[in-house]
Amino acid sequence: MLKRNKLALSISAAVLSGGLMAPLAVAQQTEALEEVTVTGIRASLQDALSTKRDANAIVDAISAEDVGKFPDKNVAESLSRVPGLAVSREFGEGEKISIRGAGPDLNRTLLNGQTVATADWFILDDPARSFNYTLLPSTLIGGVEVYKSPVASIDEGSIGGTVIVKTRRPLDLEANTINLAVESQYSDKSGENDPQLAAQYSWKNDSETFGVLVSAVKQDRTMQREGLEVLGWNESDADDYSVPSHIGIAKFEQARERETFFLSAQAAPTEELTFTFNALSSEMDADNQNQNFLLLPNNTRDAIIANSGIAGGNVTSSAVTDNTGAIFLDFINRVSSTKTESYDLSVDYETDAFSLTGVIGKTEASGGTYRETSWEYVTGTANYTYDLNSREVNTSPETTDAAAFGAGWIWGGERPTTDEESYAQLDLDIPVELSVFTNIKTGLKFRDAERAQERTVYSWHGPNTLDDASLAPGWPVYLQYIFDTCPTLADCGLNANGTVNVDAPASGSLLSQIEQNRAAMEEMAFVGLNGVPADYARSLELAQNWAVGEEITAFYVQGDFEGESFRGNVGLRYVDTKQASGGYQWLDGASPSWGFYTVDRDWLAPAELDWVVVDNNYSEVLPSANFIYELDDDTQLKLGAARVMARRNQSTLSPFETYGSLNQANPTGQKGNPMLPPMLANQFDASYEWYYQDASLLAATFFYKDIDSYIYGEETVDARYNEQTDEMVDVTFTQQIAGEGGTTTGLEVSWQHDFDGFGVQANYTYTDAKSDQKREADKVGSGLVEGASEHMYNLTGYYENDWLGARLMYNYRTEWYKGLHFNGDELWNDSYGQWDASISAAVTDNIDLVFEAVNLTDEELVEFNTDSGRIMSAYENGRRFVLGARMSF
Repeated sequence: MLKRNKLALSISAAVLSGGLMAPLAVAQQTEALEEVTVTGIRASLQDALSTKRDANAIVDAISAEDVGKFPDKNVAESLSRVPGLAVSREFGEGEKISIRGAGPDLNRTLLNGQTVATADWFILDDPARSFNYTLLPSTLIGGVEVYKSPVASIDEGSIGGTVIVKTRRPLDLEANTINLAVESQYSDKSGENDPQLAAQYSWKNDSETFGVLVSAVKQDRTMQREGLEVLGWNESDADDYSVPSHIGIAKFEQARERETFFLSAQAAPTEELTFTFNALSSEMDADNQNQNFLLLPNNTRDAIIANSGIAGGNVTSSAVTDNTGAIFLDFINRVSSTKTESYDLSVDYETDAFSLTGVIGKTEASGGTYRETSWEYVTGTANYTYDLNSREVNTSPETTDAAAFGAGWIWGGERPTTDEESYAQLDLDIPVELSVFTNIKTGLKFRDAERAQERTVYSWHGPNTLDDASLAPGWPVYLQYIFDTCPTLADCGLNANGTVNVDAPASGSLLSQIEQNRAAMEEMAFVGLNGVPADYARSLELAQNWAVGEEITAFYVQGDFEGESFRGNVGLRYVDTKQASGGYQWLDGASPSWGFYTVDRDWLAPAELDWVVVDNNYSEVLPSANFIYELDDDTQLKLGAARVMARRNQSTLSPFETYGSLNQANPTGQKGNPMLPPMLANQFDASYEWYYQDASLLAATFFYKDIDSYIYGEETVDARYNEQTDEMVDVTFTQQIAGEGGTTTGLEVSWQHDFDGFGVQANYTYTDAKSDQKREADKVGSGLVEGASEHMYNLTGYYENDWLGARLMYNYRTEWYKGLHFNGDELWNDSYGQWDASISAAVTDNIDLVFEAVNLTDEELVEFNTDSGRIMSAYENGRRFVLGARMSF
């Protein structure tokens, strides 16, 4: 019997799905076999290196146990330590990934080789092809593989890379294995402790012909993010200045409650035949609220410029001293959630002559904001000073004076999204002796998918909003009734929660604020006030309601080959896509609807309104080849070449058309483009890998991608009929088109070494992502590539003995372009680095105590508008600490 935390090299390092527990003691007796034992961390590194080394492509891997020893609560955070991968952390937890300079929308995540539907909870996130990892806790997984060079047998759809998350199967585990984790997570920003619970049970019969694995995870998090925000920078033809539109101190709060359940059942009635059924359900309630006290410098532009003392450029500091300033208090409350479910049944039939695998399944997700209200109170006679360089803002009156802020506006709405896919797949693997070829693989797959969004806005100010005017005589508009009854924040209990000091990375009087009374506001908005029932109009925002369906048929053939000192594969994947994009098109009459249709009363309605579906069919041939040459027993050279594709985001494919008033000068509008072709790229990869010890590696990988087209906004002028004036009016429309492409060139360097208990992992990635489009200052987004940091690196140091394991980790990336802000500005993220740590100590053979720390130094997340002098935000998400016990029996 081996000591606890000692693993035989011949045994897998990971025992629990997703690394839920610390390593389990494993004993194996064999006759005439000498065992070499290694510690748990080292064994987990060997497991990942073995996957990387044996892969017939350029692959990086994470073992299940390795994930368990990281302080990570979802798979994205674990992936952040893989060379070439970067993770977004807008709310302090990893959500979306970029791979080798390709943004989140240009990569795929597969669960056991199949699609996982996803839906974002945040109302400002446009539905896209990126996967939201908040619904995939790290405790679920049995291993992760990142394919950076494609093979024909893996689904298409990625420019950067494909992440394959593998779950555990009961017939692979010991019977009656129980694993438990009981932890508490403390978030220093919110000051709250939240439970983190996980359990797994795996059973199989004595004959190992039937088994069941069940896993459940509950993770709560009381999240608070505080920061300085600038909601836009305004330029004018009348001067050479760029002036902030809004400056505020924001406090975002969210109660995250995530529950995940996983079931895997297997039956093997014969040695040749195995049935596997997997079911995943993961749901997160994500209700949130945001309060922001905002200055509006651009509203007094001339005074701001005069008081700035800046000769042109960015007006980063100034003042209003004549009581003409305005301070707005915005309180936004949202009811949000996201949920994903996946079910699949696979049948494996394996003989000496062939192997046949069939899979059928379905995945669906729903999520978004299901109710939002935004309350605005304002004072129009204020003085203030601001200095964005030192991040100091001071106001008069102070933002704790509830009586100084009068009624402004109320608005709200909902934006739910859905994502679903059904699939069927058949794969055939035939062993052959045909020259150097050892296997011929072929397969057919059909996918039927649809992504949809609904957008409804609420209005409390529409005509006749009170159906029974006798309820509030003289108040036909409910919004006016609320504001006349509650004219300031000092009325109706709106300031009943007192004041709060916002711990933002800034200074000044604006950090002391009235604490919003969410309960009172939602009572007024959705129930009523003083016996008068709440009433509001619901209108579809037509351009934001769409659905895109896709029927995808794929066929592949792949040959695996092997000879003395070499191996690899060559293949071809043919993909046919039938796409149907649906959206609203409309014409306004004498009374413009402004692109809205009021569903519950006669208010706003276009003269003509149609749901239009536009078909777009395309086919692509995607060849791929991987060649591995073993230079010696410890060193190999891997080469890969392929043509890859990624479909465009569904939100850009809707056939909508909208424009503003035709009575104004130079009217503008927007169009969708359902005929957008997919993005294609030719890529080449070369990797040198030296496995100089059992848990040690030195590797360098070069990658190059020649991308055929990025999408850009193109302006066209088309005439539209103005019914009021009986004339045709030219409208300037902006539509996304497939424009010029670009190249991405990069280098990944990895080093991993074990010093007999001490060890280090380090990797560095250089990425040069270029667009062939000319950079034009008056065209936002032109010539830019989203998601690419020029430099990224990770450093991990670890120590382990028989009873203690510890890691200290640092993750860093330089600035990157994030796309367009919701106001249309170019948005960049400044360089970001984060320290994390984890410690586990064995109390008994079955119990470990664990301590984890995330974001030890409380790093700031800073965004800016193209010029680093134009700050857009500076947020702090705070530190997180986890203390608990993990048990295995």
